[in-house]
Amino acid sequence: MKTFLHSLTFVALGLVGLQAQLPDADDLLRTARYVTTAKDADLTGRLKKSGIKGSVPIALSLRENQGIEFQVYDGQSWNKFQLKLKDNEYDLYEGIGDKIRRFDRAKLTQPVMGTDLTYEDLAMSFLYWPDSKTIGEENLGISRDAWKVRLTNPRAVGDYKTVDVWIHKDSGALMQIYGYRADGQPVKVFKVTKLTRVGSGEYSIKTMKVETWKDGRAIGITSLDFDKPQKAKPQGLR
Repeated sequence: MKTFLHSLTFVALGLVGLQAQLPDADDLLRTARYVTTAKDADLTGRLKKSGIKGSVPIALSLRENQGIEFQVYDGQSWNKFQLKLKDNEYDLYEGIGDKIRRFDRAKLTQPVMGTDLTYEDLAMSFLYWPDSKTIGEENLGISRDAWKVRLTNPRAVGDYKTVDVWIHKDSGALMQIYGYRADGQPVKVFKVTKLTRVGSGEYSIKTMKVETWKDGRAIGITSLDFDKPQKAKPQGLR
């Protein structure tokens, strides 16, 4: 009995030690948000849905302690949006002419210009959900060792109940995202296929593939391709 109890003690201590080695999820996500949108820089790019001609121009930028701004070109004008942060809370706003109003939450899950990205996806609001947890580490391929973080939706809005995020250990960049429904089935899969270097030793997303899933398989694919980041300029909503 004594030997058995000693064995249980060692196993328990081993599990506690393993858990203690996992980095803080909030720290990982903070870095990933900066890397994703190029901190204090502006990103321009294109959304291209498979099987459809043409692409949708977009622009993204991160303002530290403010949130993410993004713009979508509808063929005639740029539509402006901003995810504003305050005390672990967030709200999405949109610019209508020279006015600013809170974004209709009912439209969060609508596709952006017919692509596989919704407004919720483009704002990446799930990266700001509270109470995230680092649940382990995985290898996603050659030189792609990543931490795995799980987030749970604090609100009864949006497509996702939980989201798993894989963050590259070396660069701090997002490598993969799975969004799940309440029943555990995947709704959307994001896979970063290429990173680009920004300045000295910093990285940002260059290309990403976004898949809409149903019944365990991809039913739609959209590629997201960014140009080289530019120095940030004052713009967007205020």
